[in-house]
Amino acid sequence: MQIARMCSRLDAAWQLLLCIFILLGCQTQCAMAATRVVTDADKGTQVQLKNGDFLDVHLKSNPTTGYRWYVHPNSTPLLKLVGQSQTQAPQPGVGRPIFQIFRFQVVANGEGVVLLHYVRSWEKPMPAEEQFDVHVSIR
Repeated sequence: MQIARMCSRLDAAWQLLLCIFILLGCQTQCAMAATRVVTDADKGTQVQLKNGDFLDVHLKSNPTTGYRWYVHPNSTPLLKLVGQSQTQAPQPGVGRPIFQIFRFQVVANGEGVVLLHYVRSWEKPMPAEEQFDVHVSIR
């Protein structure tokens, strides 16, 4: 009877230890996720990312004119848009530029292109519309 209790306690201790190792492994994975920030100056460049990383795209915009950055439908599915925000103009008034910020999370490995276009939402897309692209390589 005493041996059975001891085995039961040892079994519970091993289960607890296993849970701790699993939690530590998950925490390490989250801690290793990095954020890479790209701006207008990075247009057309190659960015190396790892699965779980974040890519923040900061682009100058002037929404008071009706123009805004939008994620193009042909943008890679390897990254998922998880948030959008914008800065405030340093001074109030029409025509003051801001920065639109797009936050993507890597969801799969591979090669792709993050593509955004600068358009007025009510106008038909034009071939000469301004675009931003960054090539991503995810390992």
